[in-house]
Amino acid sequence: MLPHSRLILRLLIFTAVSAGVMQVSAQQGNGAFSDQTSSSQINASFNTAMAGFLAGGVVGDFNNDGWQDVFYPAGGDGADKLYINNRDGTFSDQASAWNIALEHRSTAAAVGDYNRDGRLDIFVTSLGPIAGAEAGHHKLYRNNLNNTFTDVAVAAGVNQSSAQGPDGWGAAWGDYDLDGDLDLAVSGWNETNDGNKLFRNNSNGTFTDVTSSAGLGSLAGTNGFAPRFADMDGDQFPELIWIGDFTTGHYYANDGDGTFTDVTSSSNTNQDGTEMGMTVADWDEDGDFDFYVTTINSNNLYINQGGNVYQNQANPAGVNDTDWGWGTVAVDFNHDTLVDIIATAQNGRNFAFVNITDGGNLEFDEVAQSIGIGDAIDGRGISNFDYDNDGDQDIIVFPHAGSVKLFRNDLATPDTNWLRVFLDHSGINDIAPNGIGSVVTITLGSRTLIGRVDGGSNYLSQSELSAHFGLGAATIIDELRVDWSNGMQTVLANVSANQTITVAADPEVMLNDGFEG
Repeated sequence: MLPHSRLILRLLIFTAVSAGVMQVSAQQGNGAFSDQTSSSQINASFNTAMAGFLAGGVVGDFNNDGWQDVFYPAGGDGADKLYINNRDGTFSDQASAWNIALEHRSTAAAVGDYNRDGRLDIFVTSLGPIAGAEAGHHKLYRNNLNNTFTDVAVAAGVNQSSAQGPDGWGAAWGDYDLDGDLDLAVSGWNETNDGNKLFRNNSNGTFTDVTSSAGLGSLAGTNGFAPRFADMDGDQFPELIWIGDFTTGHYYANDGDGTFTDVTSSSNTNQDGTEMGMTVADWDEDGDFDFYVTTINSNNLYINQGGNVYQNQANPAGVNDTDWGWGTVAVDFNHDTLVDIIATAQNGRNFAFVNITDGGNLEFDEVAQSIGIGDAIDGRGISNFDYDNDGDQDIIVFPHAGSVKLFRNDLATPDTNWLRVFLDHSGINDIAPNGIGSVVTITLGSRTLIGRVDGGSNYLSQSELSAHFGLGAATIIDELRVDWSNGMQTVLANVSANQTITVAADPEVMLNDGFEG
């Protein structure tokens, strides 16, 4: 039974188009990327050994102009940077103007509208000032709606995740109690500091540490890297997947009453001693979400078997090895309707696994070199986003040593249609801002594809807050359905391909951003 009895069915008919039988080609070629770092004017680099696990970054539309921007926590190697999208393929660092050009031991960030005012805020984990590491220096940058931020972390109660010492290696936003505001998970790698915490949003600008009362006491001693809220069992309450080093990760099932149960052992997850980055998608198209975890030479692809139980299929699928792996994203980069995987690695290169499954067991080919993103790189964080609004997803990689790399997706082969969906909670109180946690489903003939708007950590990084679909040869989506986190549904019929749309939860509102390929 849904946690809310309210069910709104909304049917909007888009432009009348002849809907005949859709032929969806499963394999359209691998596409190509080009390095646009120099031309984009993103000139961030990380060259210090202050912390060997760094670097990361996040993307988001911070000024609500319809174009994705980039925030880069510099880790003490200069001031943090905020690259505002100039809408012409270039970016400008406006961190000083926005009041966040701070030089400190920043490690990671997470993007979400924590106070429901319609603008994205930024939480930044920090190990303290440049002069010396110390606890109490996390930042919560509240978006002031006027192209400036104000740090309110102390007043909000999230300036530290450990009182024992400096810690903080990743963070994620999600609505674990389905009350409509974004809660915050913060991971800490130093197990002696007990820096892994869950903060409940009190809906008044403050947060409460509920780690113990929520049943997450087993996080003590965890070498945490990448937390993520995701509804993995279909009851709308998001589970909490906590990726950790040295076999210290956890899988928590959401009990639906404000608490979690640690089912790591029974779920058959946390199988490797070096789990680091992670991403979520429905690779086997069975209507529930799976997740992929990077490690050192033995990655794990956890395929959902139902009931919070998984089967690791990384080896037979061919995605088990990315050397010393860190960040990873799930994205259909060639628009053939099958979800692919991109990952970055330490002292190695990037990896791109194109999904070539053809009605049988999951199967991937590694194609990074042939598509132009296999550069030698000391990678850490990674994010996907459509920075040029042309419909395909671009990739930004945050290396530990060297310059940030921006790879533009130059997909131009035939039959590479797409749909990009943003969500608007429309002021409905029990839906999280930007629809974080809601599920987007599209129907293409006999096939059903699902995506989600996700505030989770890829590893010190976060991707665009959209659900993106490659459509192959399809030019019309039979049905697009949004299952909102509060149990409402929105259904759209005969949706035209090759557009970015914003779907509003309010049945009287429909927003269309109008970005067409």
